[in-house]
Amino acid sequence: MDPRRIELNRQHSREMGGLFSAFLDAHPDVESEVDGADMTAEQDAAWRAYSGELLRRHQAEREALACVLEAEQRRRGAP
Repeated sequence: MDPRRIELNRQHSREMGGLFSAFLDAHPDVESEVDGADMTAEQDAAWRAYSGELLRRHQAEREALACVLEAEQRRRGAP
């Protein structure tokens, strides 16, 4: 895997982890440390709304990098 993709994945993981921590601080009713505990439908909807903007940015960044990597492969003549 390309090192740029690895680093972008790591960056996204750190950012999403930080956002999830902030979400938990803002939503103390969510039990993230309990084994087998799933978020309720309402909590999941709140998380999706809370994280939606970051997720969209991450998707756009991954797509942009994929375009760069594909263009580089085409220039090199690689499959």
